[in-house]
Amino acid sequence: MVPCYSEGYESMKASFDSLVATDYPDQNKILFIIADGNITGSGNDKSTPDILLDFIVPYNENFDNVRAKSYLSIGEGTKRHNMAKVYIGHYQYQNRNIPTLLIVKVGNQEERNYPKAGNRGKRDSQLVLMQMLHHAFNNGKMSPLEFDIFEKYRKLTQRTIDKCEFVMMVDADTIVKEDSVSNMVNYMLNDPSVTGLCGETRILNKTENWVTLIQVFEYYLSHHLGKSFEAVFASVTCLPGCFCMYRVFAHNYDGNRVPILVDENIMMNYSTNEVTTLHQQNLLLLGEDRYLTTLMLRAFPKRKTAYCPSAICETIAPAEFKVLVSQRRRWINGTIHNMFELLVTSELPGRFCFSMQFSVFLDVIGTFTSPFALLYVLYTFIGLVAGFPFQTAVIFSAISFSLQLILAIFTSFDPIIVMWFFIYLFSVPIWYIILPLYSFWNFDDFTWGATRKLNDDDQLIIQVTVLPD
Repeated sequence: MVPCYSEGYESMKASFDSLVATDYPDQNKILFIIADGNITGSGNDKSTPDILLDFIVPYNENFDNVRAKSYLSIGEGTKRHNMAKVYIGHYQYQNRNIPTLLIVKVGNQEERNYPKAGNRGKRDSQLVLMQMLHHAFNNGKMSPLEFDIFEKYRKLTQRTIDKCEFVMMVDADTIVKEDSVSNMVNYMLNDPSVTGLCGETRILNKTENWVTLIQVFEYYLSHHLGKSFEAVFASVTCLPGCFCMYRVFAHNYDGNRVPILVDENIMMNYSTNEVTTLHQQNLLLLGEDRYLTTLMLRAFPKRKTAYCPSAICETIAPAEFKVLVSQRRRWINGTIHNMFELLVTSELPGRFCFSMQFSVFLDVIGTFTSPFALLYVLYTFIGLVAGFPFQTAVIFSAISFSLQLILAIFTSFDPIIVMWFFIYLFSVPIWYIILPLYSFWNFDDFTWGATRKLNDDDQLIIQVTVLPD
């Protein structure tokens, strides 16, 4: 599944090409692409739906005859009703043809002439697929859009969609390595207790400027240190939406199918439309990828989420500092609120006499105190240079960062990692002081900021004049 918003032609084509070029058998994969509204990205001369239509070779039908179908979306008031068109065909790359479903949200009749018609967000795009799989798995009543997807899938593949066992989610600006899909599926097949997993995400534009340079080692640490440590507890707390895989259903001991991604509790909580409190808004508007993982951990405490280091992807990192700040504000605030959800979850696995809740508690405390801890370390270091009495905080900090470097060397066996480490070391105040404090100060900001830019034509400015009685 690839949700698309305002990405450009080259970015989306590179992502689709990499997915088609994977060594996973072509007969076992299908592209499920969702265009989240009538959006034209900055620098694009076509809207995202028009660009996507150029990629697909139609399957026995004219795209002009496709009619929009209704479904219940995420939104308030009239926005609860949305409509989308389902296009089917094949994505061609070299001599390979992959069955493709393209869903384009076009909006209801009242919003068709407004900018961003049909746009409801990434969570709504995920739920288009998840709700349809849920109803197909349980033989439930489908919306007109879901039934249209179900029938066109059967027409395109000659089988029903409820037979799909795994869903891989990839962002439209992500490029996957050739063996990534096979490695993730093999991990799932070898361990039936895994409900979902993610691979390693690397930066594609490493040397674009100083903003991308400082992110390289931070990405490396978050996977090889953070996710590897969480995997020891059998609970990776965040499966990034840019590169992850979920199990739709599992087989129990008697051969019956057990719903996983389409579990009733997960569907009910993830599709909630009442997002009113500060906590709910941070969970569902900023940290939806992490929240889906949280729901998995809560629904299946005896199963596990995993990290597969042999599955690798590359993504485009923010190249402007204001975009990086906006992205990390969403990530940090979403993470904190998801951690609080895990803290009140009673059934989580543990290792070595420590519960996962204790690990999460330490993570929350560390997130809140890291700006002040680093400020204290900098203060003692400056004091040491100025001739003040020696402080042990400097030793502890030196040991901590040295262990990170040693870990990186012995896990990557790549000398260039030392260079990335020192670049990261000089940017530590940004990661541990500036970004956390900015995020805490903007705890009530639920916008996506400057992460996705649109053309000026897509901006709508409404001026309201209040007249006296």
